[in-house]
Amino acid sequence: MAAQGVLPTPEYSRNMRLIGHSDQGGKPDGVQVMVHRGFAYVGHMVSQGVSIIDVRDAKKPRPAGFITAPPNTWNVHLQAHDDLLLVINARDLFADASFAEEKVYYTRSVAQTVSTRQEGRSWSAGLRIFDISVPDKPREISFLPLDGIGIHRIWYVGGRWAYVSALLDGYSDYIFSNH
Repeated sequence: MAAQGVLPTPEYSRNMRLIGHSDQGGKPDGVQVMVHRGFAYVGHMVSQGVSIIDVRDAKKPRPAGFITAPPNTWNVHLQAHDDLLLVINARDLFADASFAEEKVYYTRSVAQTVSTRQEGRSWSAGLRIFDISVPDKPREISFLPLDGIGIHRIWYVGGRWAYVSALLDGYSDYIFSNH
């Protein structure tokens, strides 16, 4: 851990210089970062939620809030644009006892992995949408629930539509085409 006021030494960098550091409010497991109007929104793999970091002073970023995920739910991917923050809700596979052995995840069919019919559902699957017109005070304005384990990836660049790939109940295979 770096001493107060001393930046940690990067393990590897080329053509970059570290100017600021944040431990994200004690949640260093950030996965995806979106910056909007001077605030970074960081989706987490383990901490189950989204950190809000004030980065208006890049040399002194500071935690500004945290959006807690529903129980047993990942918020690993997110997108910000047009004063909207779109956050995926998906089953937290690390918290799920049926995936305690990593091999289980890789040896099941896709249909078995994403199915919620075999067990009680203890997580939230879908898309949460927040108004971030006040960047450090997000307000949830909508939720799109989905069957299955939830959303895997999301892409949003503003406007009416977002691209979302979801792992839905009944999904059993990939579809390939040469057309």
